[in-house]
Amino acid sequence: MTRFKIILIGAIAIAGVAASLVIQHQAQVKVRENDAALRQQDSRLAELAVEHQRLSNLIAQANSAAAMDRTAELMKLRSQAETLRKQTNELQKQRVENRRRRSWQPASRPDSGAVSNRSSSSGSSSSDVVSASDSQEYKEQLYGMAAANGKTGDARNLSRGVRFYAREHQGEFPSNFDQAALYFYKDQPSPQTSEFEMVYHGSYNELTNVPWQAVALIRERQAWPTPSGKWARIYVMAGGDLKVVESNDNFQSWEAAHIIPPAPAGQQ
Repeated sequence: MTRFKIILIGAIAIAGVAASLVIQHQAQVKVRENDAALRQQDSRLAELAVEHQRLSNLIAQANSAAAMDRTAELMKLRSQAETLRKQTNELQKQRVENRRRRSWQPASRPDSGAVSNRSSSSGSSSSDVVSASDSQEYKEQLYGMAAANGKTGDARNLSRGVRFYAREHQGEFPSNFDQAALYFYKDQPSPQTSEFEMVYHGSYNELTNVPWQAVALIRERQAWPTPSGKWARIYVMAGGDLKVVESNDNFQSWEAAHIIPPAPAGQQ
């Protein structure tokens, strides 16, 4: 009986050791599997990190290229805008200079009989007009005086209204400035119509044989003294030119050659 117990106890001990070895082996296997899984995860994480860095580099390169493209486009647009600004300024200067030259251009006398059969003698002088012999400085001074209080601006506005009215009415000019008010510049103050008067009452159709720049259309009512001791007025010609006329004979000589008087009553 005692021997049997010893054998049994030994078997139990051996079984316990065997079981312990089995459990230990299984734990080692499990650890190895976990290690393998961790190594796979580490490898995957490393691959993902590399891919993330690659994508980040691509995004940075794309952003850099886009930024460079935007910068280049912006510089191009700025260059074009600067070129356009310079061209606009140059055109504006030329426009102002052309207007000033037209304003200072001496009025030409029409041929004999050209304006309502009224002629001037060949010996008549043109001293009542700002002539080409006058100095540039004096012309600028005279033009500056004419521009005082906005009179040249009013004259141009009235000129536009009257001439545009004629275009819309078969060439017939209005009988007064009120009829032409619809055609004044909308972005400028209303002109002082009381400062000017119309001196031609007819139509463009009656000027087929007369240079429009030789026919006065609008006249400043009040003359003003000039530095030379003469008197001056602003005239607007039928062609739209603005002239500053200087006179010492109350403008009689100049107006005789440039103003067409109204037709007598009963005549066409």
